[in-house]
Amino acid sequence: MSRRSLLFLALALIGIAGVYAWKNAKNANTQPAAAVIPATPARRPQASLRQSPLPPATRLDFLTDLGQPYQVRINLLRNTLATECSEPELRYLYQLLDQAADKAEIPEHWYVIANDIMTQILSHETNPERFTTHFTGLLGDARQPEVLRDYAVQYLAAWLNPRSAQATTHRLPTPPPAMAAQVLQSLVTAATSSELSQTTIPGTTLMMLVDLTRSGSGVDCTPAIASLKPWLRHALEAGSPLGQATRVSAVAAAGVLAPDEFRPTLRRIAFQENSSAALRLPALAALGQAGEAADVPQLHKIAATHPELAYAATDARRVLTARLEMENAPILPR
Repeated sequence: MSRRSLLFLALALIGIAGVYAWKNAKNANTQPAAAVIPATPARRPQASLRQSPLPPATRLDFLTDLGQPYQVRINLLRNTLATECSEPELRYLYQLLDQAADKAEIPEHWYVIANDIMTQILSHETNPERFTTHFTGLLGDARQPEVLRDYAVQYLAAWLNPRSAQATTHRLPTPPPAMAAQVLQSLVTAATSSELSQTTIPGTTLMMLVDLTRSGSGVDCTPAIASLKPWLRHALEAGSPLGQATRVSAVAAAGVLAPDEFRPTLRRIAFQENSSAALRLPALAALGQAGEAADVPQLHKIAATHPELAYAATDARRVLTARLEMENAPILPR
């Protein structure tokens, strides 16, 4: 896809609240009722939740010291673990994520601290099974705040996809195929859960799957995409009860995850006059990659008659025309 297409797709998705929550948090601190209802996300085992006050973790007990501003605690955490993190300290960080934040802690402050804790875990963890168990458990735990569950999606994807633009340096080994499949199924379960249909998590999950598919990560997403397709089909239907932001993500994802299968639906959304512009924009972009020669005249017409869609239609026509020319070019002898 061209740089202009990528730029356009990013603009079309700018309304998705929270899909880049992880990245924004770092920058701020120098760091459907669908017809197909999936299985309920796995609950974290009760034994893993805190039953008594946390013991001091030697160097890290400042993390629960509410007498210090959250920014100070974050800087202390980064400086303390700049070179090493012991096994007891790693266990302590996991335990902090498992427990509920102190009632006296401002939730937004805890979210930023928790994001930094996740960064430190990913930076120092070497046990993929423990990482997978805790982060998929966090994602599936209905008692956890939506923000932290959304972060869990992003950190799991960052591990699976070291080529991602949002990937973080870590020491975790590449997951074996069975473990990667387990993580991907957890992502699909979250994206398609009726419980989470009005949150940011479906949109975040869809974009992580798109990133995995585009970047050549080497992770086999085929089974996960197959599981996702029925939900994705209902998400694209007119009158879907899903939020607009999630539907925009679904349109963009359909054009990447299964372009041939969803081509008719993408055409309907892109070319139907009464479709919302927010949905038509990613649908037009998707047709640049998934369209056929018969779509070129319609793209030209939209570019000439709809100012709000002109750039999207023009760019889609350019990308589509270039792709068709390349596909039809004769193979010259060497």
